[in-house]
Amino acid sequence: MATPTYSGGMRSPAPVSRRTLLGAAALGALGLAATGYGWPRSTMLPQGVTPAQVTPTPLRSLVSRWDINPWARGSYSALPVGTDSSVRQVLASALMGGRIVLAGEYCDPGHPSTTTGAYSSGVRAARRLLRNSPRSVVVIGAGMAGAAAARTLADAGVSVTVLEASGRVGGRILTNESWGRPVEMGAAWIHDWQPNPITTLARNADLPLRVTNYDDSVVRDTVTGRVSSAGAQADDRLAAAIDSIGDAEPSRLTSVATWLRRRDLARGRFDQWATATELTQEYGLDPARLGQQAQTEGSSNDSGDVLVGGGYSQLVSGLLSRITVSRRSPVTAVNADARGVDLRVNDGRVLRADAVVVAVPLALLQARLPAISPWPRAVAGAVAGLTTGNLEKVVLQYERRWWGSHQVLGMVGGGVAGAPAGSVAALRWTEMFDLTDLLGVPSLVAFSGGAAARARPRTNAGCVAEVVAVLNAAYRG
Repeated sequence: MATPTYSGGMRSPAPVSRRTLLGAAALGALGLAATGYGWPRSTMLPQGVTPAQVTPTPLRSLVSRWDINPWARGSYSALPVGTDSSVRQVLASALMGGRIVLAGEYCDPGHPSTTTGAYSSGVRAARRLLRNSPRSVVVIGAGMAGAAAARTLADAGVSVTVLEASGRVGGRILTNESWGRPVEMGAAWIHDWQPNPITTLARNADLPLRVTNYDDSVVRDTVTGRVSSAGAQADDRLAAAIDSIGDAEPSRLTSVATWLRRRDLARGRFDQWATATELTQEYGLDPARLGQQAQTEGSSNDSGDVLVGGGYSQLVSGLLSRITVSRRSPVTAVNADARGVDLRVNDGRVLRADAVVVAVPLALLQARLPAISPWPRAVAGAVAGLTTGNLEKVVLQYERRWWGSHQVLGMVGGGVAGAPAGSVAALRWTEMFDLTDLLGVPSLVAFSGGAAARARPRTNAGCVAEVVAVLNAAYRG
């Protein structure tokens, strides 16, 4: 079915179903390696794929590699088994030395792992500092959280400088323009789109938004090459099991995998597909590592999700308008004393400010980049307790929309056709979304998360070949 596009003052779309899980390309996923690669001519089809009915050759492709990005080191935060969800509030309320605050999706209890959480945390951090009327503030990090903090401070009349480690702004929002049109290689959705401050920013920027209808889907089996109803049934079983977690007062000591095993949902290949798609790719973390409490984190208004067109990164650039941003300026140390804060940049510069917002990804905080002093034990423990998930994507452009009109395509046994059930190869590229209406050209985006994503081919051409092999196997029937 067609999905309505809307913006600004246009009417809201018809209600659609929504997965209640957080994540799926939410932030803040992502930067270094969204490089475009053409289709590798010499790639051989994996064993088990019938070449007589292969799918069309993609015209071009884009591949993300957030796990090896030195300034991201993954996609977005996740709550592992053994950690209580209260750690996010510890980070949200931290005030170190009376002058240093944190901002990022990982320290927003209401909307963790999303651009909404990043934005809200930046605004909250800035307002915390404004209570003490600082004249100058340095913001470390030019992603959504840092940009929101900088905008809030600048609008209050504070002198603001933003230091960004990489050569661009946006953080884990990365809009690739190499196709002559904006393609999101990091964060792509606004979750719970109304009301939502990110929706307001997008409307003000006149960016098109497109509703994601998760019910407008089809599941295909790479073993038979045909549509299968077993996928929807597996989705329903998983949804029922996840819903039961909220009724059970989840323990921080129980993993999602343990919970599912108790309900006999970890054995069949369709159940494994549903788990990889609905859990691993939503959180970027495998169920064996994902804490049971992750399923009850955050809040939802059940308004649905929308994809952002026209360039998500414009929202960050807009927030940073008329604010000084120093790129390629990694900060190595932040030290607060009674009179202010000293910041050391890796090029030898030393800056002084009344206060500092540290808005770097969780993985950098864990690596002490920057090293912050004072660094209270409670804050250190909360930072160490979280982890960073991994979600990667491959975007393919085609000459025509050969796969049909469904928005969401499930691929049972994705990755490498014929791979053993439950292997990481069988759990890659298990879900794809049709981006044709958003991008204006026939295109698909395929996702892989967790351990399956980390074990993907090392080359972009190899990742593209896997996705094409999945499509060949799924549509050969």
